[in-house]
Amino acid sequence: MKRLLLFVPILFLSLLVFSCGDKDNDETPQPTQKSKILVNYPWRMYSVTDLSGKEIPENQLDAQTKGIKEMDIQFQQNATVRAFDQNSSQVINGGTWYLINDEKTLDIKIIGFSGEFGLEELTNTKMRLKSKMTVNGKEQEAVMVFQPVVK
Repeated sequence: MKRLLLFVPILFLSLLVFSCGDKDNDETPQPTQKSKILVNYPWRMYSVTDLSGKEIPENQLDAQTKGIKEMDIQFQQNATVRAFDQNSSQVINGGTWYLINDEKTLDIKIIGFSGEFGLEELTNTKMRLKSKMTVNGKEQEAVMVFQPVVK
């Protein structure tokens, strides 16, 4: 009987130790609110503004920025991004995306549109990305304004 009384606390302690293991190791990271908004729809750039919000005329933008205006950009949950031609809906480019710096920066890596872009605003109806770009032959900070493409 005394052996049984010694065995019960040891059994109880061992069960307690094994049951208190780290249960978070098997969980996959859950998408954040901003990443959920990003993957809802493809996005289309409809304007470029200076930092005060004044729209920059298209003839002052460089060829790379004009090219982005002809694409729909689709962010996917698996951290991939695809760029579609607006007219043919053909995939013309692809790469990866990540929200970094406490979700204040959108890191995009695709040919022709790579870099870290300041995420100025992200709602279900608008995304504003701040970046350095060539405007009228001079490099300056500007904001690319996107809207979701609802088909």
